[in-house]
Amino acid sequence: MESRFDIVTIAIAVGVAAYVAIAMGYVARHELGFSLQEIRSAAVLIAVVIGSLIAIDFFGTTLGKAK
Repeated sequence: MESRFDIVTIAIAVGVAAYVAIAMGYVARHELGFSLQEIRSAAVLIAVVIGSLIAIDFFGTTLGKAK
């Protein structure tokens, strides 16, 4: 069994993530009453946190290996 992702799996994952983001944005805007600026600020903050964690994981494993 191969351990790599195929293009269909990646496309489905991106589609599901987009659908969840749209649904969460709708609920935050129309049901909870958040402004667009509050939603945008929270989204940018979460994106920075996720990006930082991915970078730490990537660089931590590649830089920590002995040659």
